[in-house]
This record gives sequence, structure tokens and C-alpha cells, in this order.
Amino acid sequence: MAEDYKKLGLKAGLEVHQQLDTGKLFCRDKSVLREDKPNFTVRRYIRPTASEMGEFDAAALEQTRKGLTYIYEGYNDSTCEVETDSAPPQPIDKDALKVALEVALMAQASILDEMFVMRKLVADGSNTSSFQRTMLVAVGGKLKLKNKEVGVQTIVLEEDAARPMEKRENEIVYRLDRLGIPLIEFATNPELFSPEEVKECALAIGALLRRTGRMKRGLGTIRQDLNISISEGARVEIKGVQEVELIDEYVRREVERQRILLAIREELKLRRINESNCIGEEKELANELYGSDCKLLKGKKVFAVKLNGFKGLLGQEVQPNRRFGTEISSYVKARSKLKGIFHSDELPGYGISAQEKETIERKLGVKEKDAFVLVFHESIEEIRKALNAVKDRALIAVKGVPEETRNALEDGNTEYSRPLPGAARMYPETDLETIAVDEKILKQIRANLPLTPEQRKELFVKKFGLSEKLAEEMKLSNYARFYRRLVEEKKVDAKQAAVLLLEGITKLKRDGIPTENISNEMVEETMLALKEKKITQDVLLEVLGWWAKKPRESFESVLKEMKVKAVGTGEVENIVKEIVRKNMVLVKEKGMQSASALMGDAMKELKGKASGQEINALLKKEIEKVVSK
Repeated sequence: MAEDYKKLGLKAGLEVHQQLDTGKLFCRDKSVLREDKPNFTVRRYIRPTASEMGEFDAAALEQTRKGLTYIYEGYNDSTCEVETDSAPPQPIDKDALKVALEVALMAQASILDEMFVMRKLVADGSNTSSFQRTMLVAVGGKLKLKNKEVGVQTIVLEEDAARPMEKRENEIVYRLDRLGIPLIEFATNPELFSPEEVKECALAIGALLRRTGRMKRGLGTIRQDLNISISEGARVEIKGVQEVELIDEYVRREVERQRILLAIREELKLRRINESNCIGEEKELANELYGSDCKLLKGKKVFAVKLNGFKGLLGQEVQPNRRFGTEISSYVKARSKLKGIFHSDELPGYGISAQEKETIERKLGVKEKDAFVLVFHESIEEIRKALNAVKDRALIAVKGVPEETRNALEDGNTEYSRPLPGAARMYPETDLETIAVDEKILKQIRANLPLTPEQRKELFVKKFGLSEKLAEEMKLSNYARFYRRLVEEKKVDAKQAAVLLLEGITKLKRDGIPTENISNEMVEETMLALKEKKITQDVLLEVLGWWAKKPRESFESVLKEMKVKAVGTGEVENIVKEIVRKNMVLVKEKGMQSASALMGDAMKELKGKASGQEINALLKKEIEKVVSK
């Protein structure tokens, strides 16, 4: 297949957007998504404005023509005025900037001497201000793949958008918890020439970012945008790919879509169809479809437009289970409030009879190779938008493949979203000063760059004595750098620490413990307490889980509340002796077998003060003394 893609002229580039596990970028709120009921809502409308050059962005114009209302949900204790666009942005989060600089250095990119925060126009309501704040950090650089190096185009630090919660006919509900979470945008040159290379590159970028240990994990924290073109095709941006395992399939399907669109163009040429003659008659069908069995038309105004020479092409499959008619429908849905269309290649059907189809064809003057599209809605204004969208997409088909932005669907297909944005969408952020990079900070970051995954695994296995499995899991864990310091500097037990970080905290999360409250400092203090025998392995996880529920309390307070008190070996022995003395009848009757019966009492009395192994040994020792007399 590689030769086929080379022949087709496939070129692809990647933009990976990864959330950082730091505070929000331009305010001091925590970067945490919430599922509890919001405290308030804000309602907004959006209208387009011209850039400083007097130009309107095409993507913004198309979005605002929908006339939607946007509702924003927020929380009294974690949503600030920056997020509601009621106050100017605060200085950039230093931790987020440091992570971005570290990524740039790992990618051998050229860091800018001065960085300017820009406003990127976003008119879909996902930003309360109608723009996204974004800052170019570095350019150039390279990323090593198995058999080649790919050039790094840009490394950008920007804020994430609000989270869409519900889409209704005339409004969209967003939640403000995600707005402002820092994102790194890592973009490559269009130097990927097969679906397999695109997937390999995505995995390599993900591994590089995860080496920092400051990336959020889980579904929705990383999104890949693909820029794809073929010879005679056009650059298409596919946004929002979340499953890295599907990336190569998205590339394959986009290549096939463009190839088929070019074939449709050639067929239209053979039929002598061009921009001047492809659009035919447009008629209202009030009488023709009166009393139709099609339920979707009930109470609606219905119009049809003839597309000259398009017969059989509307039903042409461009992606699995998606036809060229679906491409037209996507344009209609993006530019109006209609939920879809009907076209002649799929009729009769949907309750429209063969006789009704013939009636429509007679009214429109449809000839042998012509087709038609039906649009229907209560509003004549929305129908007019829909008809214009149908005509626009038909005109584009004569030219071939349109440059556009498409949304990634879960099954590997894509659908039209909006035109590719132009230069008119970017302008300077006037509320923030430029950022000059301190060379001393760069020098410090450069001296402490993270190990590669391979170097980490070798260290964890050979020096720390971890199993291959644990080392493999730890090498790209967010805890990897902290884990190394914990073992090398604090001298805690390497295996115990690894099991706690990789398995223990995950178990606590499954049990409903708010593990987002567990800081590295809390883990370190708990592990040091285990090392110094202030607590035992038996209660390690329980102590950390208790502390996570009350993160403002001190470690000593947590132990006191749990009634865990460190005792010396002598005290443990005395407690065990007292347990044996109180159960002397049982000991004399059962002998050494009484140890198992008394173990429960001893563990209950000594919980957290000594290990089970130590308690068992002391019990047997004391029982043996009684038995041997």
C-alpha cells in the first residue's frame, strides 16, 4: 500500500493538543472537571466583527449565521471572572510555560526570545470571549521516528475551550470547568507519507510529551488534528481525533474520500457540467407533496433544487456508509438549522413514493442524468440557507476537493464542520505583556531534561530492581520523575513505591477516593513514614486514602484521627504477651495452633503499629514459651 499512497501524492501533518496537569493558563483556578450540579449559568449571543485589516474570517461568519444562543455553566468556588469574560486575563501560569519550554528543548526546537499572546477568533461559542488565547513558544526542531526524522513546525501554548454539555436546536450549553486548562499544541511539517507513518508519529509525540510527567491522562485530555492532502486534492484538517489507534484509519478514509471526489469531478466533466450550468430549477413543492406519507415533511415547507448532471453521483459512497449526498447534507446542517436533506438517488424512500418522485422530476424539468435535492423546515429563512448550502456544495463538486475543516467521527469517518480559517482570525492580545525567556531558566531546564523511556526502563530494572512489567508501566507514568527522586534521594523501597504509585492510587480512585487531592508531597511523607516504621505496609493505602479526603490536615493529624500510633518493638512485644496471657486457657488447650486464633485479636490491637509478619512471629514465640513449660 505504501507505493499506492506515494502515487496518490499523500502528504500529512499532525497537530497534537495535550492538556497539561497544571493550574489554568490565565487565572489561578484548578484544572479539574466537575460532574456536580453547577451553581449558575450565563447566557450569551455572538456576532462577527472585522479584524484590524477590516476582514471577516470565513469560518466565523458561517458559524454566526446560525444565530445560536450559548449558555455557560459555572461554579461559585471554582469559576472566576476571567472564565466568564468579566475580567482581563492574569499573567500566564509559570508551571505551564516551564513544561512548554521543556517540550521545546526535548524536540530540539528554537525557542523564541520574546513570546506574544495572540487572540484566535473562535465563533462556535466554546470560548466566552469568542477567541482563544494562544502563544507561539518555539519553531523548528525534529522528531525521530523508526526510519526517518520529521520536522517540527511549531510548539504552541494555548488555553482549552469550554466543555460542550448539551446541544439543542437553537442553543448550546457549555461548562466552564475545561475553559482555560493549558494545552500544548505540537505541530509537525507535512512530511508523513503513509497512514502508518502518521500513526507512528502520533505515538512518538505522545511519548515525548508524557516524559515530562506533567500531562493529564484519560479520554479527552489529548486530541489529534490531521492535515491531509493528495495530488490534485486539497488540504483538509480533521479535528478532534481522540483514539490514537484509529489515526491511520482516518488517513486512509480521507485519502479515499478525496480520490472519489476527484473521480466525481471527472465524471461531471464527461457530462459537460461546469460551474455555469450545474445548478438547475428551484421550486416549492407545497401541492406536489401534500398528503405525503413521509412523516418528516408534516407541517414543513418543502423546496427542491435540480442539480444538472448529478444523477447517480449523490449516491456515490465516499466513505463507509457515507455518500456524496451526505457531504451535501453536512453542509446544510453546518449552515442552517435543518437536520438533513433528501436526494433523488435515495428516493423513493422515507415515505416518499415513486409517483411523488416522478411528480417532482416533472416540475423541476429533470432529464436523464439530472438529480434533485429536497430541503424542508418550518422557517423559510432556514430553507433559504439550506438551498444556498446545497448549491455551494454542488458548485464545489465541479472543482473537485474543497479545503475545509472536518470533525472526526467515532467510527473513523469525518463530516464537514466549517471552511479552513484564514489569517483574519488572529490578532494580538492587548491585555497581556510580552514574555521574555530568562536564559538562566532555560539553562536550568536543559540540565534537567527527563530521561527517554528506554533509559528509564533500564534504570528501573537494573538499579532499582523492578520487574519488567512494573518498569514498563512506570517509564511513561506521570509519576516517573517523582518516583526516581523518591528512590534515589529519599531511599524509600523501590518496589513498594512503584506498587503504590501504579496500583495503589488507582485502587483508591476506583473506591471513590478523591485521588486528585493526593500530591507528590503527601506520597513522599507517607512513604517516609513507612520507611521509618511510623506506619506499616498494612495501613499505607488506608492512611493515604484518609488523607486524600482531608488534604488540608497534617500527616500527624491523620494518624491521630485513624488512631494509628507508632510504637517501639518492646511495646509490640508487651502487647502480644498481654494477649497471650488473657487467652492462657486457649493456648494451653490448642498449643501452637492457637496462634491463628489469636492473630485476629493481635492485628486489631496493633493495626498500623507492626506488620502482620512481625506480629505472627512474636505470637508464636510467646505461645512456644507457654507450651514448652
